[in-house]
Amino acid sequence: PRDVIAPGQTFVYEFEVINRAGTYWYHPHPHDRTGSQVYPGLAGLLIIDDEEEERLGLPSGAYDLPLVLQDRSVDEENQLLYLSNGMMDGMNGFLGDRILVNGKPSFTLSVATRIYRVRLLNGSNSRVYKLAWSDGTPLTVIGTDGGLLEKPVTRHYVTLAPAERIELLVDFRKYPLNTKLELRSLEFAGSPVGGMGMDVTLPNGAPFSVLKVQVTRKEQERFAIPATLTPITRYHLQDAVNAATPRRFTLSAGHMTWLINGRNFHRNEVADDEMVRLNTLEVWEFVNKTQSSGRMGGMGMMGGMAMAHPLHIHGVQFQVIERQIAPEFMAQWKSVRDGFVDAGWKDTVLIMPGETVKLLLRFDTYPGIFLYHCHILEHEDMGMMRNYRISA
Repeated sequence: PRDVIAPGQTFVYEFEVINRAGTYWYHPHPHDRTGSQVYPGLAGLLIIDDEEEERLGLPSGAYDLPLVLQDRSVDEENQLLYLSNGMMDGMNGFLGDRILVNGKPSFTLSVATRIYRVRLLNGSNSRVYKLAWSDGTPLTVIGTDGGLLEKPVTRHYVTLAPAERIELLVDFRKYPLNTKLELRSLEFAGSPVGGMGMDVTLPNGAPFSVLKVQVTRKEQERFAIPATLTPITRYHLQDAVNAATPRRFTLSAGHMTWLINGRNFHRNEVADDEMVRLNTLEVWEFVNKTQSSGRMGGMGMMGGMAMAHPLHIHGVQFQVIERQIAPEFMAQWKSVRDGFVDAGWKDTVLIMPGETVKLLLRFDTYPGIFLYHCHILEHEDMGMMRNYRISA
């Protein structure tokens, strides 16, 4: 937000790629305008390779498929509609009624009888996906936000929040020619049906088809899904400089806005509890205290302020070490939480209402000011974003 590029101006970014191999992405970040700029299309993928990953011989070229999932709404003239519900779209997050994959509606993927690497980015402004194959085949997960896992993880479905990435190995060898499949987003409990004056055609948590797959070609291959992938250096809580007193961040709502530790965003403000030291390991604890004061509307609001928040931290990749949820929320959110993949490197984590999540972060890159924020873009634009400073 401090480096806004005005109309007619140019800004040259030069940076060293220090990330491990993985699926990353970029978008503009002007305060109060991020959602409205990402929504029409200012976003894209950055795919990083390295020698460690190349040694695994994973599917590549035409068999390495990057897929960006987004939801959009259009009017009768096929023009994009954004924030048609006004302030309520800001509080709940924008939800479109059409699902796009790589910018295309009704996306169909033609595949051969081989194993594919599928990279999925949730590029939606606020929608959460609960992804599963229509025939019940489990998903084989090999990577998350920060690259490959130590070994493949199997899930019957995967919950993917805005900004999160997931990498899959998908084996189409068992399917006869002309087989048709769907990647679907499954229904999850407590789905809102609109609320607080909102008119939502496709609510968060409603079931829908994400894309269709058709097996159209017979091909031979010898690749086998590896039992191990790449090593991950594990952080340990006892090594954190604040192991006994985690740095706590409370997510809440007030005065028709969303807050972190009771604050919203100010361009150059860094509070005393947002200062960290370079080359230290810390434990951060995020507490989602958004509660319902009436009938709860699942991932959105229904007469209350209960909301799940995907928390994104700039400048580092972290490890999720603990999730705790209040007993009264346990049953309601179990089907969503069972789809989390926390086994690898992350930069975005979905925090449910009533949930506390602990992260371990090592600040070993560069000193400077970085952001952390909710990645529901409308929440970010309303100020659910803060600076933190890494000091040498």
